[in-house]
Amino acid sequence: MLSVRPLYSQSAHPENVTLVRWAPGTRCQAHTHWGGEEIFVLEGELEDEHGRYPRGTWLRSPHGSRHQPFSETGCLIYVRVDGLAE
Repeated sequence: MLSVRPLYSQSAHPENVTLVRWAPGTRCQAHTHWGGEEIFVLEGELEDEHGRYPRGTWLRSPHGSRHQPFSETGCLIYVRVDGLAE
C-alpha cells in the first residue's frame, strides 16, 4: 500500500512533488516516466529491477525511463516527476 502526500504541483511547466510512504511488501506495476523522475530515499529501502536504494540514496531517471519499484521493508521517499525532460 502507498500513502501519497502532495507537496507541490505546477501545471504551466508540469512538475509534481510528493512524499510517498510504502508499506512493507508493496509492489508497483512497471511504468514509464514521461518528463523524468527524481527520488530521494528518506527512510527504509526502495528497490527495482536495477538495484537497491537505502536511506540517503538519490536517484535521477531521465525522460522516458521505465522501472518496476517495490519495497520489502517499507520506505518513505521524496519524489519529483515531470520537468526533467530537458
